Amino acid sequence: MIKTKNTIFTIGIALLIFLIFVPIISYTAFKSAIKEETFNHLITTRELLVDQIENYFHDRFGDVNVLAGNPITIQALSLFAQAFKNSGIKSTEYAEVADIYQPLINHYVSNYGYTNIFLVNVNGDVIFSAKEDEYTGINLLTANNSLLKIAHIFKKGMVDTSFDDYTWHHDEDDFVAYLASPLYDNKVLLGVLLTEIPFSHLDAMLSRRKGLGETGEMYLVGTDGFMRSNSRFSEKPTVLSKKVDTEATRDAFSGNTGTQIIDDYRGVPVLSAYTPLNFGSVDWVLLVEIDKKEAFQTIRTVEIRLLIIALIIGGITIAYLYLKSKNPESIKESKS
Repeated sequence: MIKTKNTIFTIGIALLIFLIFVPIISYTAFKSAIKEETFNHLITTRELLVDQIENYFHDRFGDVNVLAGNPITIQALSLFAQAFKNSGIKSTEYAEVADIYQPLINHYVSNYGYTNIFLVNVNGDVIFSAKEDEYTGINLLTANNSLLKIAHIFKKGMVDTSFDDYTWHHDEDDFVAYLASPLYDNKVLLGVLLTEIPFSHLDAMLSRRKGLGETGEMYLVGTDGFMRSNSRFSEKPTVLSKKVDTEATRDAFSGNTGTQIIDDYRGVPVLSAYTPLNFGSVDWVLLVEIDKKEAFQTIRTVEIRLLIIALIIGGITIAYLYLKSKNPESIKESKS
């Protein structure tokens, strides 16, 4: 009888261990697969977005170079500079020059989606803008104006084709960035061509969240630690206002591309795929993230089901062991 009880107990324990540990092992493999699949999706999304952003800025750099090297642009700068010097922007002489070149430059603005194009002479005078705004006619080298973003990019543009980061533009009621290229005539520097690009172009790329669920987002952070994009979790714009300092951004600014589970700028655990962006004068980091809770929703469902199954199996096994240990003869009767 004792031997029978020991046999029943041993078989029961073995069965219980098998029925519990096999699902646990399977669950561990399943959890690892879900995590890997989610990170792979974030990496794919990240790399596609990197290509889009790089191509966008490559095209913008190409545009400003082509425009700056166009003989018509150089001719326009010379004539606008002369009219500006002789009689100013409001003069008849200036208007005659504008009648010739304004339609062509307006064409570039509309076709390339710029918010404005500026011509600036070597003295820092904004002698022409496709659309008149607060910078039209001012000198960018005076004490007050030299602190403006447009003045900063003008100085960089006197040396080489350059980009200057996004800043708020009151007249546009939006964020804009600038690209600049020097204008030469027979190796003589005449001035600088500036193109003003809207944030909406970049925002459109970063707002395509198809396949990222309810909490997935793509965003950019500058070297100053502030966002260069809008958070999907904020009703207010977060460009240049939301500070981000996470393990992912620190690692990316160290020059690393990688994936981690971190606490994001909201303090929420997320799966993060990140990379630095370094091309031209652009120096940002790109992050693609999704909340850990959403990413592992399937895993939590499986956890609950496994727990229920384990409890049922455990209960049945314990009840079986208890009943059979109380009445081992029933086993013999069932066999006879």
